[in-house]
Amino acid sequence: MDYVRIALPKGRLLSATACLLKETELEFKDYTKDTRAYRLKSTKLPYLSAKIFQEKDIPIQVAVGNYDLGVCGLDWIEELLAKYSTSTLLKVADLEYSKGSLYLAASRYGNISSPQELSTGQYSWRIVTEYPNLAEITALNLRLRRFRIFPVWGAAEVYPPENADLALLWAKDESEIRARSLIPLKTLLSSNAFLIANQESWQ
Repeated sequence: MDYVRIALPKGRLLSATACLLKETELEFKDYTKDTRAYRLKSTKLPYLSAKIFQEKDIPIQVAVGNYDLGVCGLDWIEELLAKYSTSTLLKVADLEYSKGSLYLAASRYGNISSPQELSTGQYSWRIVTEYPNLAEITALNLRLRRFRIFPVWGAAEVYPPENADLALLWAKDESEIRARSLIPLKTLLSSNAFLIANQESWQ
């Protein structure tokens, strides 16, 4: 049997992914939130190995063929496909956990309360996000006349209103957005955990 390499997520998806692997008898002993290991061997299948990555890196690793399979949120899949639409990434299955959405939001302490306000005037909107490719598509779809995108590595919610006008970020629901002192302007994408595969490996 061919050797199978899987890219596993750390962070928000780790616990639920570990439970799924255990239920399907693909368990990795050291795949826990407290692990210090990054390279894992299956406890039951000698041909299966894994490596733990930041979730955002998994679609890239699978698309370029470094790994045959991966688990990550749909948000990170769509972020990759927004730039590389012909990617060899294959969505295999919706795993139906870690449900959330991508939101475009503004600070409740600012002057923006609806997406319609964004398409007027000549102001250059500052958008902060971990998803720069999706942010650009969103800005164009909203017909923003001028905008600047500032990529960040987490905690996009802390930037508005002083350092950004808008934040594009993932949250479980609108209540979580409001709890971060933001106003949800638009829901861009519903996102669950997905099993993905490299197209050539899957054939």
